[in-house]
Amino acid sequence: MGIQTADLSEVRTVSVAHPSEAPSLLGREFVTPWFTMDDDRAEMFGKGTYLDSYPHRYGADDAYGDDLVEGFHLLGMLDFLLNHSIWSEGPWIAWNYGVDHARFVSVIRRSDPFRLTGTIVDVVDRGEQGHLVVADVVGEVQGREKPGFVATSRALWTTA
Repeated sequence: MGIQTADLSEVRTVSVAHPSEAPSLLGREFVTPWFTMDDDRAEMFGKGTYLDSYPHRYGADDAYGDDLVEGFHLLGMLDFLLNHSIWSEGPWIAWNYGVDHARFVSVIRRSDPFRLTGTIVDVVDRGEQGHLVVADVVGEVQGREKPGFVATSRALWTTA
């Protein structure tokens, strides 16, 4: 599980030689590899965020079941997945600067392969801090027309 490397033909990466060239990313589209959640990591997320002791747990009796991937876990995967498709060749660090407009449109289960597709919609010069790279992201679920989630991701690119 994790990143699926069997077929990378649809993956589209965007990169620059140096983080100072980040403005050239504006309007570029990207597609990450497909990803499937590992059961053990999903369980660790549940323990780390105390979802395993949540007083109103999902269960077999409701419509969601035990294999639901929590929305905040999906958002937590943005950095990992985006770093497979958007980067700088030069010395840089992409700091998570936040997420806007996150919506969980349909359920993603642990067995559902999903990937991120999206567009760089803004690059803001932050002077000595670097560049704020803003991407509209869709969490696409394999074999499903409706996405799992949508969000706007913000990353502050600084030189290392």
